[in-house]
Amino acid sequence: MAGGPRGPGGEACAACGAGVARYYCSICHLMDDTEGRDIYHCPFCNVCRRGKGLGIDFFHCMQCNSCMSMSLFRRHRCRANALDSDCPVCHDDLFESSEPVKELPCGHFLHLGCFRDLTRHSYQCPVCKKSVGDMSLYFRMIDAILQQEQRTMPGAFQDRAQGILCNDCGKSGTAGFHFVYHKCSHCASYNTRLVD
Repeated sequence: MAGGPRGPGGEACAACGAGVARYYCSICHLMDDTEGRDIYHCPFCNVCRRGKGLGIDFFHCMQCNSCMSMSLFRRHRCRANALDSDCPVCHDDLFESSEPVKELPCGHFLHLGCFRDLTRHSYQCPVCKKSVGDMSLYFRMIDAILQQEQRTMPGAFQDRAQGILCNDCGKSGTAGFHFVYHKCSHCASYNTRLVD
């Protein structure tokens, strides 16, 4: 065998005592020698994670059963085993991922990078279709567009109404006819869909 006999796993070489890596976990037997990379072992998740450590830049939520960024402390919505699922965008496992995870207002989680990619072309949660943030400014812009279009709407469509279901508040109602935009009369959202 090249390199000589293998010794037991550890933070130092059993033969000469030299350090093996900058980071070594005696539980996971994970070794990492990447300069500038912070890694810590979470005793609750029972895995090593990227970061400075619990109480520094991460905390472990016992109800969600996962480590989360300190920026979510007191702000996240607890759900049992919330990260025990796949990212709805890339389908990679969220619990074991080394990528930062983002919680949406609806309580669903996805990778931060996947969130950035998603919001380039959509403002809906890929799981429940609720808006992924405060869309009030965007919805006011649509109000202004529709006000301008109202003057050019053919007469046959001006008094016509359509049944809608709002993805944000979950209520049914009616909205004036339009080919694309349908405003919820309950919460003023345009995140709606047509119903019969």
